[in-house]
Amino acid sequence: MLERSSAQMVLRPAPDVAFALLDGRSMLFSEAGQKIFELDRVGALIWCKLMQGASLEEIYQELGALDIDEDTARQFTRQLIDVWIDRALLQVDWRMSTDCAFSAILGRHRISVRAANRDLLRRLLSPFCISDQGGGSDGDIAIEAMMLDEQVFLRGEDCSIFRCEVEALAPTIKAHITERLIRSNRWVFSLHAASLVKDGMGLLLCGQPGAGKSTLTLQLVDAGLRYAGDDVALVGADGAICGIPFALTLKEGSWDLLARLHGDRYDTTHRRSDGISVRYVPIPDAHNQSLSARWLIFLNRVESGPAELTAIDQLDSMRRLIDNAFAADGTLSRAGFFALKRIVTGARSLQLTFSEAVEARRMLVDLCNGKA
Repeated sequence: MLERSSAQMVLRPAPDVAFALLDGRSMLFSEAGQKIFELDRVGALIWCKLMQGASLEEIYQELGALDIDEDTARQFTRQLIDVWIDRALLQVDWRMSTDCAFSAILGRHRISVRAANRDLLRRLLSPFCISDQGGGSDGDIAIEAMMLDEQVFLRGEDCSIFRCEVEALAPTIKAHITERLIRSNRWVFSLHAASLVKDGMGLLLCGQPGAGKSTLTLQLVDAGLRYAGDDVALVGADGAICGIPFALTLKEGSWDLLARLHGDRYDTTHRRSDGISVRYVPIPDAHNQSLSARWLIFLNRVESGPAELTAIDQLDSMRRLIDNAFAADGTLSRAGFFALKRIVTGARSLQLTFSEAVEARRMLVDLCNGKA
């Protein structure tokens, strides 16, 4: 059972929304959305109570007077509130102390996170490797989290509200921050790539989700390479690469390997919005600076067969990187193209065909040590 919030949430109609009766039927008009929404009798009662500043508990009691049992009242009210928030008909206001807070630096941005209680704070910390607890002052990207019944509400620094179930909190926070970093004007585009460092030189494992980046990254960190990110790499106009060193995220297929390497220290399970379960492994001393790519490894996972490294020419490498690249506006700019060119001309490009991560690990370690 989660600890109760130490902050109070207030739900109130948005200032641009009007309530009116037409032929005895209740309706809402949204100036921002330029739409009319009709309310049934119970919906109108709930809206009017919110207009009067009533709490949710008071609304549940009012519905109970209509012979609606408490569970049904809660469920119906919450469904309406979710819809109204999504349509920007309701404002969600709350204030909380800085006691449950932390900050982190990711992608050259300071991330500030505040939670309404310690339980939420622990869940919010899960996807981070590096954090400064108690440092919840304003950041470039700021997020606050609190509970409303069994759901978590999250508010960004722009006052936007989004929500998720408790089990999905850590993946939701990670996805939100990653998207904000990708959209930052400090980066010209991003790559689906894990980032590692060996003796000051960068190694990128390139591949779409499901290519095996995270499992192979776990193997390489165990082999002594320094971790810099397992999913997305940000690229500047000068060709500098910056991983996003969230905690290493492992899906169920990698949990046996995780248990062999780390025991049961990281057995807490989180659920993404797509229903996939993941576990987070914070990597100590993660690399949180820009890096230059020495090796570009394009992953080609197959059902069976020996691991093999095959050299790729620069034009083929450029094409593959463009296929793996994504920008905030959906297009690769001219500046982004030349940034890719700098990366390709400064690195060795190879395709790694493999079926077993252990064999791929050995081959990549030999490559970094000059033996391949």
